[in-house]
Amino acid sequence: MKTNTLKPKQVSIASILGLLSLFFPIQFTYAVSLGGNWNWERGGAIKSFLGLKGLNQQGIFERDRVYFNEERFRVQGALTHPNFRLEFADEAYVFIERDNPSPLILPDFKPTSAWKAQWTLLDRKDVSIVGRLDRFFAQFILGDVQIIVGKQVIATGVGQIFTAVSQVQRYLFDFIDPEFPKTEDAVSVIWAGPLQLEARFLPKASDQREQNFHLRAKGNKNNFDFALTTGKSDDKFYLGLETAGNIGDGLIRGELVGYDAKNKDYLQGLLGFDYVFSAKWSGKAELFYNGFGRAGDYVFEIFPHRTAPFRGQWYGALLLTWEIHPLLKGHWLSIVNLQDPSSLMHLYFNYSLGNSLDLLAGQFLNLGKMQSEFGGRLAVAPPNFELGMTNITYAALRWYY
Repeated sequence: MKTNTLKPKQVSIASILGLLSLFFPIQFTYAVSLGGNWNWERGGAIKSFLGLKGLNQQGIFERDRVYFNEERFRVQGALTHPNFRLEFADEAYVFIERDNPSPLILPDFKPTSAWKAQWTLLDRKDVSIVGRLDRFFAQFILGDVQIIVGKQVIATGVGQIFTAVSQVQRYLFDFIDPEFPKTEDAVSVIWAGPLQLEARFLPKASDQREQNFHLRAKGNKNNFDFALTTGKSDDKFYLGLETAGNIGDGLIRGELVGYDAKNKDYLQGLLGFDYVFSAKWSGKAELFYNGFGRAGDYVFEIFPHRTAPFRGQWYGALLLTWEIHPLLKGHWLSIVNLQDPSSLMHLYFNYSLGNSLDLLAGQFLNLGKMQSEFGGRLAVAPPNFELGMTNITYAALRWYY
């Protein structure tokens, strides 16, 4: 498939937030005019994954190596008008994996949503089928004002590898091919004036006590974009600052957010830099501070903040992309816990078999000492049960229709 090449000198905060459309493209491969400025768009994807999981555990599962097959089916459509858009996307997952018995029932740390949008259609030892409504929203465009109601993408912050502030849950780092950004139930109002103003209400999820809201004001000063943010996220009040701008041929991004939770203060921050070395090489680097983490002695427990699925405090990350051939691209992502130290690496390649067909192959690899976040194991009650992050080898076929 064709991809866009980032040109740093043309990038601003607005386009950074729009980078979701580059790294998580929303595919609509068919459109038809219904007359009277009304159009119907539709598309979808079918993805087939085969792989091997290398479990880093002790006493929890019967086997350390498990082969798996996963099928993902997505259908999406949109009814559009110059002043209106109604969009939906529905997904189904088929998981086929040999039963791996365990004496424990491990807790599910995944964040919940305000309204149930996922259903288990089949649950057997070796096969499970899950259906979920990925997005469903109505967008009204009234001059410079937009109103968006429903399950939608919440584009906040300038982090592309890490996230400093958002109500939105994120994919775990070992999720294969996180193409479509996660969505949240919300009501958004955006005014695109000289100073862009945004307000979002996000109803509380079942694991939260209070309602959530986001406020943001964005502008430009001396060719740098700035945004002030405030609100409540995951039962915590926050106040933050975002900025991005070009320095030479590179793009620098920064974000600093302070939280108040139960009369205790937390700080989140990140610094990122993007650079296009040539027509074939590009890279991104980020330094991230997670105020909700700890310096060591990690515990297998729920993450204290839903958008920070990290157990440590200081992290660094590097993402490199190389166009080996017009049809073949290589990607290398390394996320490092700077205090352990330990690292999660992901090397993958995608080869274009046609305009709508891709072949992928990759490897997740965790490296670290026994008590580290990546490569190590965390104690799970009762004693002598330990669990760490999984190494995954996979191949995939991805088709858009």
